[in-house]
Amino acid sequence: MTMRSAGTRRVIAAGMVAALIVVGSALDSIAQSPAPATPTPNQPVSRPAPGTAQRRLVRPTTFPGGRPYAPAVRVGDALFLSGQIGRHPTTAAQPDGIAAQTRQALANIGEILKADGLGYQHLVKCHVYLSSMDDYAGMNQVYASVFTDRVPARTTVEAAGLPSDAAVQIACVAHAALDGIAVVRPAAGSLPAPLGPYSAAVWAGNTLYLSGMGGQQPADRRISDVLDEQVTQTLANIGTTLTAAGVGFGQIASTTAWITRSDEISGFAGALARPFAATPVPPTGVLFVPRLPGAIKAELTVVARRQPDRRRLHVPVVSAPEAGADVAAQFRAVAARLRRAVADGGLHWDDVADVHVYLADLADLGGVDTLFRELFPSQPARTVVRVRSAGTARIQVALVAAR
Repeated sequence: MTMRSAGTRRVIAAGMVAALIVVGSALDSIAQSPAPATPTPNQPVSRPAPGTAQRRLVRPTTFPGGRPYAPAVRVGDALFLSGQIGRHPTTAAQPDGIAAQTRQALANIGEILKADGLGYQHLVKCHVYLSSMDDYAGMNQVYASVFTDRVPARTTVEAAGLPSDAAVQIACVAHAALDGIAVVRPAAGSLPAPLGPYSAAVWAGNTLYLSGMGGQQPADRRISDVLDEQVTQTLANIGTTLTAAGVGFGQIASTTAWITRSDEISGFAGALARPFAATPVPPTGVLFVPRLPGAIKAELTVVARRQPDRRRLHVPVVSAPEAGADVAAQFRAVAARLRRAVADGGLHWDDVADVHVYLADLADLGGVDTLFRELFPSQPARTVVRVRSAGTARIQVALVAAR
């Protein structure tokens, strides 16, 4: 669980609950916000407070309706896209092979961008989930073909499974104002050479998206076999990138850690705390995955801000295994905690624009779909991925709220 309590300095908790780092103290109670009205596709959603950015759902005419989430949600200059697999939106045909599926997933993304008047040049951050890291090179070759002079920041992990037995799923964030997009370019040799076509970090207005970073040495990509040492070097690489962007660790808004070895989690927690000796630790969540690129055991994905922004909130993964073995009960408890986090951040439940659902078993997806419609009636963008089981947690959820 990842939460903040008012007036309490956030610290890394000594214990792990359902494989998540707990940042801050547990909530004393769960606030239930009124459920918002269900929006009409491609129409602005009514706002509970004046002076907020207009929000609309983006749904290309070629995409099927009736789903509990939108293909994309636009809030101000930000466009949050649901995860896309290599399935044709009209025919539902899904080709074989990583190249064909990556090409179709990117074509789907292109259709969503086009429906909002944007293009690939507006993408600022992508998450790529592979069913096998053996497909990394094949995915990279096709992925690089849609970008010309600038590539977005990117995080790539191997999932324990993807919907429809897909080989790849890609979820992205775009920024409509091109003059607000700026690639961060650390000095040559100060970071390890990239393993694929991605930028170290990209500014999108006030938000800085960093690529997922691992613990390779900048000079030769050498990497320790010890998780603690990998995380220490990863944080050094993140620090180099933040410095090049003109910000510091104190301006990190959220962190997600992707880890392959659950038995080394204590070493990870200790290493993560070191850069934050003089500043509160940002909300941080941990997800376990089978593999990461190269010999990386832990990859960190960071979002930072140039200035504090009460209109944007990133909540890392939240779980509720204590709610019982039933996935529906866990999902309801998770949603209640997320409601409280959104309210504590000064936002409203219908400000939720992007939701990532991490399941221990994709067989639960049907029931989750039904409940998602009830719990998220504003139809945010959504991505579903299977991760390695985190104790008894059957569902973990992260979200972005924006206005």
